[in-house]
Amino acid sequence: MKHAIILPLLCLALHACDAQPEHADDELNPSLDEQMMPVEPDGGIGDGAEPLTGTASADVADENTVPNRFIGVWDYIKGTCDPASDMRLEIGQTEFGFYESVGQLAGVRHEGEAIVVDLDMAGEGETWTESLRLVLKDEGTRLHVTEPQAESDVDEYPRRRCPA
Repeated sequence: MKHAIILPLLCLALHACDAQPEHADDELNPSLDEQMMPVEPDGGIGDGAEPLTGTASADVADENTVPNRFIGVWDYIKGTCDPASDMRLEIGQTEFGFYESVGQLAGVRHEGEAIVVDLDMAGEGETWTESLRLVLKDEGTRLHVTEPQAESDVDEYPRRRCPA
């Protein structure tokens, strides 16, 4: 008698496992209305977020970002690259980190190999705007930072790229 009850229940359980909801195939084959999220050239997930390291494949992600060749951590050529170094400069595509201040990119102008960045600055309880001219020298191993209106791009404190 026990087998008479267990066998139908077992068959019913097996049949329930084989049954699939009507929408199961939809999950495997999305409709044309449901587009897959694209993968960005830098390997991002397609959400439009900028890479933290600025490693996009093109030199310039768009005209409102800093070209990738400038992105990284720089310090005075005789500096230590330590975060406490007062000449350390962290350049991202839309943000600049200085010793005691941060600049949000407000604009970029290209001048040959140089760029001029306009920054909305904040630090030590104050805010201001600042423009800087950035030029790479010595095959990209030195960064010169000057004021855009300076008559030359001579920088008394050239920076070198810090090791990653």
